[in-house]
Amino acid sequence: MNEGAHIDSTILARYLSGGSDAGERSSVEQWAERSEANAAELEMLRTLWDEAAHPMPDVDVDAAWAKVSSRIAGPEERGRVVPIGRTNVMRWLAAAAVLIGLFVGVRYLIDTPTENIMATTEPIRATLADSSNIVLYPGSRITADMKGHRNIALRGAAYFEVKRDEERPFVVEAEGVTVTVLGTAFEVNAFDTAQSVLVRVRHGKVRVVAGGDTVILEGGGYARYNKAAHFLERMPAPPSTVWGERILQFQEAPLAQVVGQLERLYDVRVRFANETISRCTLTATFEDEPIEYILRIIADTYGFELTMEAPGSYLLEGDGC
Repeated sequence: MNEGAHIDSTILARYLSGGSDAGERSSVEQWAERSEANAAELEMLRTLWDEAAHPMPDVDVDAAWAKVSSRIAGPEERGRVVPIGRTNVMRWLAAAAVLIGLFVGVRYLIDTPTENIMATTEPIRATLADSSNIVLYPGSRITADMKGHRNIALRGAAYFEVKRDEERPFVVEAEGVTVTVLGTAFEVNAFDTAQSVLVRVRHGKVRVVAGGDTVILEGGGYARYNKAAHFLERMPAPPSTVWGERILQFQEAPLAQVVGQLERLYDVRVRFANETISRCTLTATFEDEPIEYILRIIADTYGFELTMEAPGSYLLEGDGC
């Protein structure tokens, strides 16, 4: 969601609480001016802060945190707050102890079976009440109603690994698109600022309904819904796919594309000794393995030599394919 450099959640908390200095205020405001998405995120966080942090009396931080955590979890422990560090250095931390989780991702439950999960600057992982797992991408949120059924309202993008339950289909609603499954792994990308909604299936089967059309997708299937034209269509699967945070799937993908994905996800640099290597193609799946393991597999597959030039910097050498 954020465009340009990310901004630390603690700086955002200080800015919203009025506890930041001139330099931090300037950095937050410049960050918000870089894109409409950043400005919208700041306004959303400001609203959350105002609703939850005022009035802000002098309180015992630990007691306040314990009280709020207890109220959120409830007697049946159906919800939880993602824990983060906190100190007593400044008065605003009485509120930050409760709210700072909102800036990196928070899951909460208040006297209902509805789960609300939001991710702002970083993706977060969560397990729903039915044991389904999700990865929620930055700038996204879901509301999960799990009482007697499994209905998910999504804004943004999320990857789902759904626990099979034939009696209760798992239904995701997002920007005019309805995705229904029994048990599968799939992703929905439905940011409200985008022109289309993308649904892609890793394995299993889903039914996609939008604009009066219906498409059944199986593993490897893609569908795109054009919101303006109200048109739902199948799409060919790309050669390079990322599921969740670091599940990588390549199908005859050029190594130039493979390396591009690896550099982005692992924050490394991979250099080819010659351009012929970049045109070799790879078919493989990696599930969150270390970068050294992935590069070693690639090197061994083609008989390349792998060298670490510096921490986080690698060289692939060989004669091509």
